This record gives sequence, C-alpha cells and structure tokens, in this order.
Amino acid sequence: MPNEKNESSPISNLKSLQILRAIAATTVVYYHIGAIPHFGSFGVDIFFVISGFVMAMVIANGQDTYQFAVSRLARIVPLYWILTTCLLVVAAVKPSLLNSTTANFENYLKSIFFIPYFKENGALNPMLAVGWTLNYEMFFYLCIWLSIFVARKHYLALTSILLISAYLGFGWNTASPVATSFFHSQLFFEFIFGMLSFEIYRRNLMKTLHSHVMIFLGISSYVVMATTETLNPDIDRVMYFGLPSVLLVLSLTNLEDLIRRKDGSVTKALTTIGDGSYATYLSHFFVVVPFHKFDIFNPYTPIGVSIIVLLCLAVGHLLYKVLDNPLHKYFKHKFLALRPSQQRTGT
Repeated sequence: MPNEKNESSPISNLKSLQILRAIAATTVVYYHIGAIPHFGSFGVDIFFVISGFVMAMVIANGQDTYQFAVSRLARIVPLYWILTTCLLVVAAVKPSLLNSTTANFENYLKSIFFIPYFKENGALNPMLAVGWTLNYEMFFYLCIWLSIFVARKHYLALTSILLISAYLGFGWNTASPVATSFFHSQLFFEFIFGMLSFEIYRRNLMKTLHSHVMIFLGISSYVVMATTETLNPDIDRVMYFGLPSVLLVLSLTNLEDLIRRKDGSVTKALTTIGDGSYATYLSHFFVVVPFHKFDIFNPYTPIGVSIIVLLCLAVGHLLYKVLDNPLHKYFKHKFLALRPSQQRTGT
C-alpha cells in the first residue's frame, strides 16, 4: 500500500520494491473482480511484508521519531481522507450505489482516525472497505515510533515485542469484540517478517544464490500462494501467505542489480504501476464495483478482467499524479519545515 521512495540513502531507491508493489496491487485488484480462478487476497500479505521491509529501511537510513511520524502521516492520510469523504458523500446522496455503507458520521470519524469498528454488514472494515489494512499499518507505525523513541538501536526487537504482545494480550477473549477481532490477526507477524527480510537483504545473506535461482524462487512463491488460495486449505495464513511473501520479497530485492541492468520498457511500466500502487489500492473499488452493479459487460471473461484491471491501474496512476504524490510532498515538507532548523536532518 503506502509507498516511500524519496529517502536520503540510495538503498531506499529500489526498483524491485516498486515492482513488488505493482504485483501486489494488481493481485488485489484481480481478487476483487471475482473472476475464476479466484485468488489474490495474498496481495495484502505481500504489501505487509514490503511495509516491514521498508520501515526497517527508513530507520536504517536515519529517520528520527519526528521525521518518521511526519513521513508516515503525509504518506497515508491525504488520499485516504479524500476518498473516504467521497464515499461519505455518495452514501448521503446516492445510497443505492452502495451495498451496506451508510452516511454515518460516527463511522466516518472512526474511519479517518483509523479506529476499528464493525461496519453495517458486520465486517471489521472502515467506511472505505480496503482501509482495514491501513488500521493495521498505522498500529505497526505506532509500534515502530515507540520503539525508536525508547531505544532506536533495539527497535526491531522492541517493535516485535509490542506486536506479539498486542496479538497475545488483546487478541484472545478481551471484553471488546472489536479489539479481539482486530488484534487476533496473524498479519502482525508479517510486519516482523518484513523487518527481518530487510536485515537479510542488508547483510547480503542471499547474494551467493544465482539470479536464476532467485527468479525461480520468486515465481514459485507467487504460484504457491495463488494455488493454495484457489484450493483454500485450512492452514494458517502466516504459513501459506506470509512466508511465501517473504521469499518473494527477498527474491526480487536481491535481483535489484539485474533489474537495473535490464531497465527496459517492462521494468519501467512495472515501476510506474508501483509508484501509483497506493492510489490504485485505495481507489480500485470505485472502478470495480460499477461493473458489478451495472450490466456494462461481463467482468468475468479474460477480456473483461483485462479491461477492469487496466482501468484500475490507469485511475490509480492518475490519482497518484494529480493528488497522491503532490499532497504527500506538500504535507511532508510543510510539517518538516515546522521543526527548528537546527534540529532538521536530511529526508
């Protein structure tokens, strides 16, 4: 989901991460179209492992608590608030266009401030349904922020302890059904996997593997997740989505040198899609749902799926160019400028 490209160190400017985001975003879009074979929810797991990897990377690049908080909020909030507000307006003006979302202002406030609640249909989703992942992202960011505030050197261990403690302490039969449902999620472990993946990458622990092996591992990881979801076995998500996502992320990031050497049209197209992946993720329901609501054409045929996917990517790219990226840069620079000049460091 969230995408942070412009950090100070070259290690943060990885084309492989943008390609991974493109894969994850396209996978989620395909999942929500509902075509057969039906798979793709694991795109979220890929995103969460990427998020852990990237957060470890920005900490390694020297972000302090203030920079971290500003960067995360400027990255997440603007577009999410805009699209959630648009949905509130639609719910008020034309509720028949929506399945269960109503113009409930209390739910709107909970949504934009990342407070989990049970929606009208009983799902633990905010007003903009895909925003449920942002509630987890924001909790993860809070854990990292607390960790680097307390002991930056040990942030990985402290963040992991906070996430696991939340899972064990609040995710099992608490007095609040919302808290139990939210915290009883193995997705917390995928953030930890992502941070550990960065340590593996940073220490070059996979550099001895040939690029052909990396490519095979990456492709195999995706195929395993897609096949597993299609078969829908009754096993833990962290095992059949989380660990393969780690392998996929490690495979592609360790192919960074090869990707840069082969920087052709395909790589440029994928990195462009990756740039707009957050906007695509947040906005794709606005494209997909009308094709389910209205008899425009059959959205489940290969041609129908291709058209919808391309439209989602196009809309996401447009939103990235017009709203997401400009607003991210504006608010990030605006709030970083509020800090006294002697306390500022490069971002």
